[in-house]
Amino acid sequence: MERKRWTSLFIKYGEQEAIEFFNTYQSQVDFDIISEPAEGLTMIKVREHAENSLFYIGEMLVTETKIRQGQTVGLGVVKGSNAKLSEALSFIDLCFKLEVLLEALEDILAKLELKESVFIKSRTNEILKTKVDFDMMAE
Repeated sequence: MERKRWTSLFIKYGEQEAIEFFNTYQSQVDFDIISEPAEGLTMIKVREHAENSLFYIGEMLVTETKIRQGQTVGLGVVKGSNAKLSEALSFIDLCFKLEVLLEALEDILAKLELKESVFIKSRTNEILKTKVDFDMMAE
């Protein structure tokens, strides 16, 4: 699974699962902390479609953690102030790069994908309830 996809699943639907995974398995993987969870500002880049140019729309607060095993670095960056989630995501990133604990991660991600599909289905049903029936309006 791509980094962007699993990160999105953990952030949107599995914050608690990510933290629990980190707390459960951190003793099984040796790693060094490069940088403790730290808050910082990052510039947000947006594409302006009329001229197809990039510009910075503003700043956003992020929490970033970096850990390492050998030459492999795990990075966890989250929007806002959430040190525990940032630390957990850096550990999960390291696990994916080292290809360890993948079975446990894939089980969690399968559950999160199910959670996502249920959320999307319920959200779609909410939206469809407000849909206007133009045939009925013509009567």
